[in-house]
Amino acid sequence: MTIVMTPPSALSSPQRRCQVLLMLALPGQSVSLEHISAVNGVDDAAARQDIDETNSEIQRYHRISIVRQHNGSYRIEGAPLDQRLCLLHWLRRALRLCPQFITQQFTPLLKTALKQQGIARTLYDDTNLRALINLCARRLQRSIECRDMEFLCLYLQYCLLQNHHGQTPEFTPVQQTWAQMRAEYLVAHDIVRHWQRRVAAVPQENEHLFLSLLFMLVRTPDPLRDQHQQDRRLQQAIARMIARFHQLAGLHFSDEQGLTAQLYIHLAQALDRCLFGIGIDNSLPEEIHRLYPRLMRTTREALQELEDEYALRFSDEEAGLVAVIFGAWLMQATDLHEKQVVLLTGDDTAREQQIEQQLRELTLLPLTINYLPLAEFRKMGAPKDVSLVITPYTTPLPLFSPPLIHAVEALSSQQQQHIRTMLEG
Repeated sequence: MTIVMTPPSALSSPQRRCQVLLMLALPGQSVSLEHISAVNGVDDAAARQDIDETNSEIQRYHRISIVRQHNGSYRIEGAPLDQRLCLLHWLRRALRLCPQFITQQFTPLLKTALKQQGIARTLYDDTNLRALINLCARRLQRSIECRDMEFLCLYLQYCLLQNHHGQTPEFTPVQQTWAQMRAEYLVAHDIVRHWQRRVAAVPQENEHLFLSLLFMLVRTPDPLRDQHQQDRRLQQAIARMIARFHQLAGLHFSDEQGLTAQLYIHLAQALDRCLFGIGIDNSLPEEIHRLYPRLMRTTREALQELEDEYALRFSDEEAGLVAVIFGAWLMQATDLHEKQVVLLTGDDTAREQQIEQQLRELTLLPLTINYLPLAEFRKMGAPKDVSLVITPYTTPLPLFSPPLIHAVEALSSQQQQHIRTMLEG
């Protein structure tokens, strides 16, 4: 294998990890620690860390692993479908982060491997592939951007090589049905037919399903132009979900059309990710559960009917993003700004935490709670732009102060209603 040396200072950690994954993706290559060190321009310790971090990420989001073999080389292990979906994500990332590596190493190695396997050049010729992709785009009434075209050409070559090695993805009955119902399924037939005329070993249905999925995953949903039966089905489900959210929350959206469009763009992609086991990198759910428990709960309840219709359960990461969308559009409803609340602190942390949790349960709207020592409040009063001061401690009210609520233990019903009116009014 030809090694192209890269200066150590040229590569960031994300770039090195991309290159590690791409080195391991091609079948028939022996990738050792020394090879990774040389290509990425780092010492062995840094190369091991890059391998470990890459392995951790692909395990979490794609259920596959990097395994060291007896001869010291590394390889990726996992279901063919998960391996393909992993490379789909990482190759698109690499085209942004390390295009030089794609041009100098990944593409030449891929084409060499195709040639060595005796695969007809017409199947992986760039001109032919571009024509085939453009044909699919026209039938789907979509435009293919330059970077997506570059990605699809490379990725179709990879799929052809995988298929030649017998690495064909398998699909569950639910996944099969989902792919077959989509507009992309009819379009993918053109590619399968093109391959099958020249490669007798191509298992038509499995590759047909995967190519359908490939075009599903690279599209950007368009709420104005998407008119396929499944697109309209999702739009109707979203309309019912918004109505359910309104019923649960008792709050209005000033621009329901804009909200519907944003939810459609997110959920059209989230459904594909959920049905095909693709994870997303999102640290929001834990934070949303802690800061906005009522918003997260309401979102989960509003999602229930849509989940039932599609016979699935969204992950906390996906549901957390839906909650963020709802929260953002609630704020736009009346040009509200994030309310500032001051919690006066003293020597009873448990009571303070109990009050904070009760406050967060009262409203679906974003809420900033700042801590202020009781003694400082008595001297200086509350900061500017504060909507409410609340405390479990008895204290005289300064001459100029926002409303102050003394919460002995649990907030009374009257106090809760008063606070909700201040925060949401």
